[in-house]
Amino acid sequence: MLKPFDVGIAIPLLGIVAASFVAAYSGAGGGRAGASAVVFLKGAGGEWVFPADAAETLTVAGPLGDTVVEISGEGARVTASPCLNQTCVAAGAVRLPGQWAACLPNRVMLYIGEGKNENDVDAAAW
Repeated sequence: MLKPFDVGIAIPLLGIVAASFVAAYSGAGGGRAGASAVVFLKGAGGEWVFPADAAETLTVAGPLGDTVVEISGEGARVTASPCLNQTCVAAGAVRLPGQWAACLPNRVMLYIGEGKNENDVDAAAW
């Protein structure tokens, strides 16, 4: 049988669990890349960093040929690649910090990270 003290403890604990759930599963920006998000792109020819809301279409050279990456306000995605299975193209857009896509056969990596401005990029995330 529950006693008043048990209920007094259970209600705040349920509130904490509910608040934690909301904080963990609600993405800032409604599922879109935030203003502080940056796109890291790495290929055989070098490494690049772009704001996540940039409007760019890039061609990245790799050992198999060219991989085409598109960056827009809706995220960043691989649109074409010379690899056989096209998993990188099928993966779709990455939008939130921590998400990534890669064309492993062509050695091209695409990653969304966070930065307070263009000059403040966390190299540990990359």
